[in-house]
Amino acid sequence: MIKTAVITGGSSGLGYALAELLGKQGYQIVLLARNKQRLNNAIDELTKKNCVAKGIICDITNENQVRETSEKLKADYGKIDFLILNAGEVTTKLLCDYTSIPELKKDLDIDLWGTIQTAYFFTPLLVEGSKMLMTSSGFGIMGAAGYSIYCAAKAGVVNFGESLRRELLYKNIAVYVACPGDMDTPQFRNEVKNQPEWMKQSSPRKVMPVEAAANKILKQCKGHKKYLITTGSDVKLLAIASKILPRKWRDGLLDGMLPRPKLNKTK
Repeated sequence: MIKTAVITGGSSGLGYALAELLGKQGYQIVLLARNKQRLNNAIDELTKKNCVAKGIICDITNENQVRETSEKLKADYGKIDFLILNAGEVTTKLLCDYTSIPELKKDLDIDLWGTIQTAYFFTPLLVEGSKMLMTSSGFGIMGAAGYSIYCAAKAGVVNFGESLRRELLYKNIAVYVACPGDMDTPQFRNEVKNQPEWMKQSSPRKVMPVEAAANKILKQCKGHKKYLITTGSDVKLLAIASKILPRKWRDGLLDGMLPRPKLNKTK
C-alpha cells in the first residue's frame, strides 16, 4: 500500500525539500500552503521529478480550513503515514518596535497556534507506525534579541512536540521536533534582507543548503528514543551546552555570541 505524507508549508524551502526526498522514497505527497501559485509550481516541479504529489490550499491559522482539509484527507487517503508540520514565519524586530497586538500575534498564530491546531485535527488520521515531524528552530532552545516572538513560538513547538511524543507512544506513533540552524531558503533570505542594522553580523552566517538539512532531518526520524533533531554542529553544541553548563555560563556564552541593540550615544 502506498504511504501518504502530508506537509504544511510545503511549497518552498524545507517543506519542499522534505517532500522531494519522501516522494523519491515512494510516498505520495500532499502539500498544504496558502499561496496557490507557489503551491501549483511546487506540485509541477515534484511531478517532473517523478513524484506523486497533490496540493491543497490551506491556511493553518484558519480553523474552518484546517477542519475541512482534515476531512478531505480522510475521504481521499484514509490515513496519514508521515505528517510534517512545517509552516512558519519569522519577523526580526524588537518587542518595543511592534505597532499593534495583531502584528504581535501574527508569528505566534502561524508558528505555534497553527502547529497545534493542525496537529489537533490531523492526529486522528495517524495510525500505528505513523510519524509526525514538527519544525522548530535553533531559536526554539534559546532566546535571541530581535526574535522574541519567534523564539517564544518555536520554544512552544519544542515542548508541545515533547508532550505529544509521550501522549502517542502507546499508539506506536513517533513524534519528532527538528531544530535546524540557518538554511538557504526564501524565508531565510527574506529574514536577512529585513534585519535591522544592529542585527547584521560582520562575518557571514553559516548557512546550510536546505537539501542537506532535509536529508539530515529525515535520517534521524527513526524509532522512539530520540525526538529532538538538530542539523548543524552549532545547534547541536547549543543543545548540549544547555543541558550540561550552569545557566550563568550558558547565558554568558550567548551574550558574547549573539547581536544586541546598542545605545545611541549623542553629543
